[in-house]
Amino acid sequence: MSPSRISACARRGTARLPAALVLAALVLAGASASAEPVKHLKPEDYSSRIVAGRKGRVLVVNFWATWCEPCREEMPSLVAAAKKFPARDLAVVLVSLDSQKTGPAQVPKFLKAQKVPFVSWLARTRDPQDFIDAVDPNWDGSLPYTLLYGRDGKVAARLSGLQTEASFTEAIRKAVGAR
Repeated sequence: MSPSRISACARRGTARLPAALVLAALVLAGASASAEPVKHLKPEDYSSRIVAGRKGRVLVVNFWATWCEPCREEMPSLVAAAKKFPARDLAVVLVSLDSQKTGPAQVPKFLKAQKVPFVSWLARTRDPQDFIDAVDPNWDGSLPYTLLYGRDGKVAARLSGLQTEASFTEAIRKAVGAR
C-alpha cells in the first residue's frame, strides 16, 4: 500500500489491507515484550484458537496493524474502555495484521510503549481475503475492525473504523448486559 493511500485511509478513519499482504504470527503474553515462541494463526484456526472457550464472557477482538494510524490512535481508547469492566465479564484479544518482516519487532515494541495489557496475535495467511472471510464474511478488510462476541459466543457487534472510548464502552456495555 502506498504511503499516499495509507494517509488517505487514515484521514477516513480506516485503512484497507493490501491484497498482497502476507501476515505473520506471534503470541505475546499481555503487554510483555518478552520473546514468546512464534505461533501461526491461520484462517481456519481463528474460531478454535480465539473465540472458542470464551463463552460466558464477552470477547472483544480488535484487528489492527502498527502501520495503520487510526489503529494506533484508537488503542488507548480500547484499553481505557476495557478497564471499566471486570475480567470475569470481558476478554480482549488483539490480532495484528502487520507483515512477517515488521510485525515481530514492531508489534511488541508498540504494545509495550502503550502499556497494552491484552493478549496479541499476529495472523498468517497466503491470501488475506481467506483470513478476512474466515473471521467475518461481512468484513471488507478495512482497519481498524473490532468484533464483539456475546456471552453465547455469537457476534454481538461489528465496529469498523476508528472508535472512541465512548463507542467501545457502549458496545461492550450492551454485550456484557446481555446474559
